[in-house]
Amino acid sequence: MGKIAVSGLVVAVGLGVVGLLLIILSAKKLNSYELGIKYDNIAKTLGNYVNREGLHFGPPGFSFIIFPSVYKTMEFKDISCLNKDGVVIDVDVSYQFKANPLHMKFLVDQFQSFDGYKKVLFASGKSAVHDSCANFSTTEFQTDRGKFQERLRETMRNYCEYLHCELNDLQVNSVQRPLQFESAVKDKEAAKENIRVAENERPRLLLQAETELEQAKKQAEIIFNNAQTQAKIIKMKAETEAESLRYQYEKDLEVYKKVKESQGLDNEALISYMTIRAISESKNDINLALKSPAKTSYSSITD
Repeated sequence: MGKIAVSGLVVAVGLGVVGLLLIILSAKKLNSYELGIKYDNIAKTLGNYVNREGLHFGPPGFSFIIFPSVYKTMEFKDISCLNKDGVVIDVDVSYQFKANPLHMKFLVDQFQSFDGYKKVLFASGKSAVHDSCANFSTTEFQTDRGKFQERLRETMRNYCEYLHCELNDLQVNSVQRPLQFESAVKDKEAAKENIRVAENERPRLLLQAETELEQAKKQAEIIFNNAQTQAKIIKMKAETEAESLRYQYEKDLEVYKKVKESQGLDNEALISYMTIRAISESKNDINLALKSPAKTSYSSITD
């Protein structure tokens, strides 16, 4: 009887341990940021319901195929695409997404896991980038970058809706154009800036040139007026001196004429007389070989 009791106790304990193990193997926990569908690893069957956070029970050894319940970020680094001009553009894009819980069983049937789902999303996202890039010219990527981002967001949302993905927001982090084009754009902008500076400087330079021209005109006018004044002064001085000499010559002529007439001298005698007068009035000794001068009386000269 004792042996039977011991055997029963062992069996009971064994069943309890097995039951406990089954309970442990049949319980799985989901975190607050997870959604899961049960998968029976033994029967190879997929559950029909989406489970949220908490402790869940299922067939022994089952597992959850888990999808995030919060938005995740998908990044597209340095994707090269051809724009409307046929120029290669490198873009860096990211967006936030999560799978639609209402279609989670369908997504698991199609893509097996969240990793498989992300691969398809990434491929469709690249297609959306290429489609959007082809609608913009090289210049529009510079001037209408916001418009490109809106177009890409709308295209990406259409792709996501087809794949039962909820897109929250999208960011275009960078747009890189070819180096030669960037250099040409910089040169063009530099030329525009130089033109703008020149246009701004033009009024000042014109005013400066006009001021210098007016100053030069005034200086030339001053020089011209001074020259005219000096010329008038020189002319008046010359005229005065000429008049003075003319008057002096007339007086001398009258005296010599009077002497010639009063003394009955001819021209030669008059010249001799004038020479003697010049010599006599000179303070220095003078040696000349002349004919005897005409003889005149003192009274005839002074009359």
